Amino acid sequence: MFNCLMFVDGIVRQRLMAATMWGLLASGAAYLFVFTPGSAGFFPLCPFRALTGFTCPGCGATRALHQLLHGNLIAAFELNPLLMLAIPVLGWLLVLFTKCAIEGRPMPHLTLKREYAWAIYLLVFGFWVLRNTRAYPFPV
Repeated sequence: MFNCLMFVDGIVRQRLMAATMWGLLASGAAYLFVFTPGSAGFFPLCPFRALTGFTCPGCGATRALHQLLHGNLIAAFELNPLLMLAIPVLGWLLVLFTKCAIEGRPMPHLTLKREYAWAIYLLVFGFWVLRNTRAYPFPV
């Protein structure tokens, strides 16, 4: 009996977490749709850029999402191509988590082979270095 209550609590918690994520995503998207980053509204500065003067892999993500919400796919990709490539994967994970929460089952254990993890690490690190050079398409 006690284990059943814990399982129900887990389902409720999972559903609440999924609803919270969707709510935060919707309110963040609405805020980002209305306010232009850098000219209106409150948008925090990148701490890495503030300390070093260099851009990080996430720099340009807010402006890219703003452009994406306004239907400007090319402008969004120019601002942060790595984010634009990651959005489908992140979206799939959110939909998978939500589906599991609705069905009342745990999220499947997703594993990533070591080679793929290293490839992603090298991709992000290479993007980080490349975008801080004068190489196209990343003007400094």
